[in-house]
Amino acid sequence: MIGYTQLLATKNSEADQTNLGVQLGKICIYKKVPVQTVANYFGVSRAAVYAWFSGESKPRKSKEPEIKEFIRSLEQ
Repeated sequence: MIGYTQLLATKNSEADQTNLGVQLGKICIYKKVPVQTVANYFGVSRAAVYAWFSGESKPRKSKEPEIKEFIRSLEQ
């Protein structure tokens, strides 16, 4: 789990798995996609990405289609 703290991984695994940000976090942690890469891709801060991954906040509805596509691309 290089690049991700155990705390973030634990928060992600304990968070609501129906939350799209948590789903994104789960696959990014598994695939070792850097938070900065995700932040740059979606045009948000690293803090926003950490909040999504941990379930502390949800991505804006307008970002959902883009996030779903990003997840699909990582699943291949």
